[in-house]
Amino acid sequence: MMHDTMRRPGVVTLTTMAFSQTADLVQAEFRLARAELSEKLGNLKAGAIMMLIGAIFLIVALGMVLQALVSVLIAAGVSPPVAILLVGGGAAVVGLVLFLMGQKRLDPQELSPDRTINSLSRDTRMVKESLT
Repeated sequence: MMHDTMRRPGVVTLTTMAFSQTADLVQAEFRLARAELSEKLGNLKAGAIMMLIGAIFLIVALGMVLQALVSVLIAAGVSPPVAILLVGGGAAVVGLVLFLMGQKRLDPQELSPDRTINSLSRDTRMVKESLT
């Protein structure tokens, strides 16, 4: 009698449990992927905004600040062509730094869902091991 109550689950029960756990795992992976993609889209948006701010800064710098700084340098005794090159170059460097910072956030390597891919690889190995 005691032998009947301590029976091990059959193949059908084990297979059903494995498929159930696999379905739960797949749902969890989809939730993780959705959350990670949402995070990556936020980074994409932030990168685009930084690039836009950098471009706006370049336009404004070339329009208003350059004229004022060139006038100051000329008044200080610097020749007009040298003053224009100094001011224009400085504004271009600041704008370029902002633009490149934003561009780095748009790097495809930064946007890939690394945690989800690693988790899926581990889960695939685990499911294969449990079915063999």
